[in-house]
Amino acid sequence: MSKGRSPVTRAAKVAFLLLTGLVSLAIARPSAAFDEAMWKKFMELNRPAATGPQNRGQADPSRKLGDTTGPRVWMTWKSRFEIFQPGGVAPAPWASYGGQNPCGPGGRNDAVTLNSFSAFSDFNQALGTFDKLGNPLVAQNRTYLRYEIRVNQEEFSSIVDNGWYRADKLPGPGAAVPYKINSTEVKAAWRILTDRDTPEVRRRYYVVPDAQVFDAQAGKCVPRDIALVGLHIVTKTEGQPQWIWSTFEHVDNVPGLTDEPKPPASVPMSFNDPARSQTLDPAAPPLAVSPSNPPSPNPAPMQVIRKQKIAVQTMRINKGFWDLPEIKGTVWQKYMLVATQWPTRVSPEAPTNEGAPFPAGGVNLTNSTMETYFQDDGASCMACHQLSNKAGRGFVMFVTMDAFRPGVPAPSDLFTARTGARENGPASPLPSDPLMKSLIDVFNAKRSK
Repeated sequence: MSKGRSPVTRAAKVAFLLLTGLVSLAIARPSAAFDEAMWKKFMELNRPAATGPQNRGQADPSRKLGDTTGPRVWMTWKSRFEIFQPGGVAPAPWASYGGQNPCGPGGRNDAVTLNSFSAFSDFNQALGTFDKLGNPLVAQNRTYLRYEIRVNQEEFSSIVDNGWYRADKLPGPGAAVPYKINSTEVKAAWRILTDRDTPEVRRRYYVVPDAQVFDAQAGKCVPRDIALVGLHIVTKTEGQPQWIWSTFEHVDNVPGLTDEPKPPASVPMSFNDPARSQTLDPAAPPLAVSPSNPPSPNPAPMQVIRKQKIAVQTMRINKGFWDLPEIKGTVWQKYMLVATQWPTRVSPEAPTNEGAPFPAGGVNLTNSTMETYFQDDGASCMACHQLSNKAGRGFVMFVTMDAFRPGVPAPSDLFTARTGARENGPASPLPSDPLMKSLIDVFNAKRSK
């Protein structure tokens, strides 16, 4: 041992060098640091979940990541419909599966439910605006893609403790919205499986058997096997109060533009036919699904392409994680990170600060299953959600849309049925809230065109 140097001093020096090395890496290669962090988050959230309402949001430590039976950790988080109950009723506590289910009395809140209290809203993609509905996506097997949103305990308690499930409790633009640090939400894109999906195809996906799926033709929820094809993960950290934004999707969704893996010849792409022209089809997105334009029993499949390359650095990170022992040889090797975005101007945390997002544009920031029809150079997660932040609601858009407004009908209440029945007018004057007013205007009169 060198004179005057103790083991503690040496250990401290090593730790200091490691720390400064990581800091230097983060400074020199911020994209790599954020991509790696969100891949780790993806792994954490997709671990097998512990059972029982008392364990919501907890992993089962006895099971490995590659064990794909049963729900994942994020699938035990509170769903959007559990938070925003009909009539503005307070949600059931975190450690509970109580409350109404959109599938009716027989629906279970501890099962994946592809349905909503607002008619057909889980069929349509989100848009960076509140003045019209989004558009649906139809897979090559002629099924509509379906979407769901879930939040972790920190985000759930932020909403419930402040009463934001009711519009009269929503904050205004005067101050930052105090979502708790580590608030996290996910948005999942699910593809319904049919007899066209062979066992070889199914083995390549994380599959939920017998999910509760609303079927417009049957007029009720029916059991369907569904495959995970896309996953947004956004999380608020102490260092990034404007949240970190990431999106993952299945490698079999659409053809890649870089060195993305390709499925075997016997496995078709979910949203692309290689025999057709490799252009985004149709030029005009299909009309939003709504009671005046109900789901077709045999919808035409969309021809989807990826219009921008996934960054070379991001693909390098993907390959590194695919080679990890926990992932290699499992279904998670078939999922890839498409992009990560984060704020570079974090102070002040205020409606006027959009966070100066990086990357800001000119690169791929869109998921082919969730932003299918606006994969342009200007697409930006944070710029889109700034619409909500500048109204004083933080970057979480669905809270403004779903909060209950006493005396004002919810979008689903403006119609008599989910199957395209006669429309009803609003039962009371439109609210003064401009975001909700524009949304109700769409449901009541304008429709997506």
